[in-house]
Amino acid sequence: MSSHAPEKELDPTPLVNAILEKTKAGKLKWQETANEYVFIASVGGNTTLKVRYNPEGPDILSLLNENGKLIWEITDPMLPIDELFTSARRIALRVDERVEALMETLEKL
Repeated sequence: MSSHAPEKELDPTPLVNAILEKTKAGKLKWQETANEYVFIASVGGNTTLKVRYNPEGPDILSLLNENGKLIWEITDPMLPIDELFTSARRIALRVDERVEALMETLEKL
């Protein structure tokens, strides 16, 4: 195992954009957690994505390994992590389905 430091900083931009794109396309199955401000999605069986609303600063995207250990935490306010949080919450809470059902109920009143 190598002990040397990486030569350059890892750019989170392509990763965040890809996660957001796959989320919007319905490819990632976001789920609720016990914390209403945290949503998770498993990717490939060995990585879990965790997106968390942060009222004191930028939202946080964390990558966890298969044992739940933190691999990487992304907090860059220039990245669309807030949009990712909103999309993940919408999927996990099935907002679209619930609104559609509510509309159907309202139409019958």
